Amino acid sequence: MSSIDWVIVAIYAIIVIGIGIAASRQQNNTDEYFRGSRKLPWWAVGFSIIATSFSAASLLGGPGEGYNHGFLYLQLQLGDLIGYSLVILLFIPFFVRLNLTTAYEYLERRFDAKTRSFGSLCFLLFVIARLGGLLYAASLVVATVTGLSLPVSILLVGIISIVYTVTGGIAAVVWTDVLQFVMIFLGLAAGIWTLQSSVSGGLGELWLAASEGGKLTLINLSWEPASIRSLPTALFAYGMLSFAVAGTNQQSVQRYVSCADVSDARKAIFLGWFSGFVGVAATLLLGVLLFGFYSLNSGLPNDIKPDGILSYFIVNQVPPGASGFLVAAIFAAAMSSIDSALHSLATCITVDFYQRYAPSKPSDSQSLRVAQGLIILWGILGILAAFYVASTGEPLLPFLIQYTTLFLGPLLGIFLMGVLIPRINAKGAFYGTIASIILLIVGSNFGWFTFPGIWRSAITAPVAVIFGLAISLLSEKPTNRSLDGLTFWHQKDD
Repeated sequence: MSSIDWVIVAIYAIIVIGIGIAASRQQNNTDEYFRGSRKLPWWAVGFSIIATSFSAASLLGGPGEGYNHGFLYLQLQLGDLIGYSLVILLFIPFFVRLNLTTAYEYLERRFDAKTRSFGSLCFLLFVIARLGGLLYAASLVVATVTGLSLPVSILLVGIISIVYTVTGGIAAVVWTDVLQFVMIFLGLAAGIWTLQSSVSGGLGELWLAASEGGKLTLINLSWEPASIRSLPTALFAYGMLSFAVAGTNQQSVQRYVSCADVSDARKAIFLGWFSGFVGVAATLLLGVLLFGFYSLNSGLPNDIKPDGILSYFIVNQVPPGASGFLVAAIFAAAMSSIDSALHSLATCITVDFYQRYAPSKPSDSQSLRVAQGLIILWGILGILAAFYVASTGEPLLPFLIQYTTLFLGPLLGIFLMGVLIPRINAKGAFYGTIASIILLIVGSNFGWFTFPGIWRSAITAPVAVIFGLAISLLSEKPTNRSLDGLTFWHQKDD
């Protein structure tokens, strides 16, 4: 990287930390720290929703996907639309109108405390495992494109993320997410500009080469359950997975409850989906154009993996200045996921466990200090986890896919039980969900059934509901207190 590239990256880092310091001046209570006092504009929340899920892996994987498979991955955005629409219809009225801080507070109101704690624990296990993987993957890329050592990159990404997250709370997270989303697009634009400037025929020549390579197909109607590039899988399997992530993941819910009202939350979600659609399309476009560029030139070395195509392009083709924007975009994509993970971890542990089970009600200042301490603690643990993976070479991704997603489907099942089926009681929700997780683990290990991992949420969520209903029918009916204003059929007017 040249001096101008480092200047661009440094300016970006200074602005991010500055946003955290500016936001910290308003952090007088936990409501401001956790929800921005519900005064954050819906459009900022919308960009933050997509920036949270747009990790460094997304920024690197998108061009690799476009290079190898064209635009077929864009079909998943239709599944996202289904998932987000279901969240808007079924969950948003409860999350916002009930004035919640975490999604799992709903589970206590509808069922009981142990169900709330179990739901929160499922989320925590998912995010804790994911945090180390996010930090390691981001640092590996930063080390590749900057020339820094991997340990220095881990410390750099981790410390910057911790500093502005612990300083500014959810306001800093949301506003830096907006900046990070802008940086991602500036980086993608820099990459596309470099490509069109590198061939005499510009974008037209690159597009023609990609077309001749069969990279412009948008829809695959074939039934391929294991393929994310099949439209039925994208709509049904990924749609349910998206529903689970967007509807039960505190990282998403924390943004909804930061909106002023239900209407703003709905607008934020739709903006999040649309900006995500544009973002994914832009990364795939960059990959398609990269295919055209390398097919017209010497081609890629055989040892370059899909996730390494963008890094290879930055190191070998991108001129000074443009590469600074691309590296800053990678930083942005990395930190937009890491800050959200850290803040949601601290929020859940503070609200669902510390405040809920403390012998005496803690003061606002005590809860605020606990949350800030937890962000620092989990940030340090995430850095150590990244160092461990770097030293052993053991990938975290298979662990994330195989084990942490065990909880997404059953967790969605709990919320569906609460919202849709008034007859299900606390006993059915709690033990029915545990039974579904046990069945999934035992059945998978003993080969009783096999199905592609992407279908896990679509299958386990209804299984959890069936178990929950069966157990509830054998026991007492829920009381009116656990139903009034808490199910789809017992909603209260605004």
